[in-house]
Amino acid sequence: MSAKTYDRDHEVVQRLRPEPMTPEEAAAQGAIADIDFEIFCHKMQMITHEGKETTMKLGASTAMRAGDIAFGIFTAQGDLSICATGIYHHAVLGQIPIKYIVKHWLNESAVSVNDGDSFFYNDPFYGGVHAADMGLAIPVFYDGRLICFVGAAVHTGECGGSEPGGFVQNAKSKYDEGLIAPPIKVGENYTLREDILNMFAAMNRDPRAMILDIKARLAAARIAQRRILEVVEEQGVEFFVGSLRRVLKVTSEAARRKVSLLNDGVYRQPRFLDMIGTEAGLVKINLAVIKKGDRLTLDLTGSSPMMGGKPMNCFFQGIIGLAMVYFCGWFFNDLPANNGLLEAVDWKFPDDSFINAHGDTSTSLAPVVQVCFSLGMFLCGAKMVYSSNPDRASAPWYMGFGCPIYAGRNQHGEPVADVTPEVNGGGGGALSDHDGADVAGAWFATLSDCTDVEITETDRPILYLSRNLFSGSVGHGKYRGGAGVGIAMMVHHVPELAMGAFGSGAHFPMTLGLFGGYAVPPTFIQVVQGSNMDQLMHDNKEPLPRNLTEVYDAANPERGERAFEDVNMLVRPLHNGDTYYMSVGGGGGYGDAIQRDPEAVLRDLKFGRITAWAAQNIYHVVYDAEALRLDEAATQSRRQEVLEARKKIGRPYDEFMADWQKLSPPNDITQYYGAYPYPEKGVAPQPMTLAATM
Repeated sequence: MSAKTYDRDHEVVQRLRPEPMTPEEAAAQGAIADIDFEIFCHKMQMITHEGKETTMKLGASTAMRAGDIAFGIFTAQGDLSICATGIYHHAVLGQIPIKYIVKHWLNESAVSVNDGDSFFYNDPFYGGVHAADMGLAIPVFYDGRLICFVGAAVHTGECGGSEPGGFVQNAKSKYDEGLIAPPIKVGENYTLREDILNMFAAMNRDPRAMILDIKARLAAARIAQRRILEVVEEQGVEFFVGSLRRVLKVTSEAARRKVSLLNDGVYRQPRFLDMIGTEAGLVKINLAVIKKGDRLTLDLTGSSPMMGGKPMNCFFQGIIGLAMVYFCGWFFNDLPANNGLLEAVDWKFPDDSFINAHGDTSTSLAPVVQVCFSLGMFLCGAKMVYSSNPDRASAPWYMGFGCPIYAGRNQHGEPVADVTPEVNGGGGGALSDHDGADVAGAWFATLSDCTDVEITETDRPILYLSRNLFSGSVGHGKYRGGAGVGIAMMVHHVPELAMGAFGSGAHFPMTLGLFGGYAVPPTFIQVVQGSNMDQLMHDNKEPLPRNLTEVYDAANPERGERAFEDVNMLVRPLHNGDTYYMSVGGGGGYGDAIQRDPEAVLRDLKFGRITAWAAQNIYHVVYDAEALRLDEAATQSRRQEVLEARKKIGRPYDEFMADWQKLSPPNDITQYYGAYPYPEKGVAPQPMTLAATM
């Protein structure tokens, strides 16, 4: 082993595109019949689906049970060929740890890669996100020859950081983030190393969930291994190896063809974050998508500098992984999800930016940074595809997270530390011809769900008071976004439970609309300590709130010490009977709200999707408030007045910009921004403080 191995490998993380075809793979291509290849692809897809479902059934953490899983089959060189996933960025980023294993351990006698081995990894530098995202991969051999890898990656709810729940909001460096493991062998001869598992358990607030999640990944991978070897026995090893490679070749060629059909141009969408951990602040992700010929280039020049001593940084490979969420789910939706798609994509990142971090800086809240980027990716993509395929131009799904964090002992005396599953309850974005879906899921994990509340309550010290649609969460427009979920929870059966949350969009909207559609309102948290809710439920004398709208109504009988928190709420103790209220936002709106069918507005009002204020002041509908009967003539007249008023306040672009550029946020908000308004023209990247490196 060379001393260089002990440092981060900056070369291997650059290898996101497929590796060169090997002579063996090339020789096999001519013998693969088209019909056999189609059957092979179907079989492999079914194997990965079985692996994903098995992982869900056996895992313990919230994300694993909810389906936030990337399960894939990788070539012997480490390229992702086949995957079944609810979470595309883990799928494409899962190849980096495997390529690390091939590069460093395959021919290293002190470690080696053998039949029956298993490898664990969660180092954010190789996984691209943060330490709570963990993976496991196994090599698959046939007659002593390495033919592929099988791996599963998913967020496990706790990684032993200085704050619980997998998200360390006050992390100053990676040393606050808990367990960080580059690819390490955790099993040999089809047996897990109990000494290593015991070490992992000692580093974790919830060892039960972590160890069960590792075993779930491994069990699913072993099932996939058996299925793969059955195919190899039937079709031959050359056919198998050659077909895995052909999937990548076919995908990359199709991706370039699809890109070539788009109009050449530059599509821009600058994005801003309003929270730096739990501190208010402003930073910029400056995204331009450049389309030329059969290639797309993601240019992030002009983004804010890296933030030493703060958790809001991200490695560049994580940004590419989140771009793949859009590519796999929306733009290349009709192509296989694998890293062959990246043959059509280039990227350009500024040095020392917070979206291209280096050194020991923290990336604990990298998911928030990546979400901010993703909104820009969705909006650029919608503009890019509109002229050729307007049906694929979707307003963004909710992209602010909104995820409760908790840690402590459950009602059975067992340690627990995790997030609740409501992050998967965001609203879908509106489209060119219909509204977004209510509680569509998480944009980054569209096949996942929120799980049943009863399942969460069985081993978590939480009682759900309500969980349903939140009417105040939609983005308005000609077509409105879908509603997100609103939750009300009470600490139950235990003396106390530490609770907090993470997300973004606390001060201004995180999820924007499209083509004139409205943004999604910022979300927030309400905590009531010393609540009388438990007594109210026991007495059963007064109507209790059934949703968040009623929670915030003056008639709500709940009393206690009420506090409102930003969506990034620092974890703190709540006691038995204290209540916690939060919403996950809806989807962005599409098109001008005054073009919406007035009858659709009244239906939304009837079923609680919008408020009366929105009907009157955003959609400008005139109606009988008691009967909800439309006054069509008055509505047309009112909307015409709105159009005329808009014309009167219109200004020439140059005149508007002359005044606009005189404005700037307060200095204390822009301390992490860089030079305002162009970050790259002033402040150098902030060095890490001595305290952050100790």
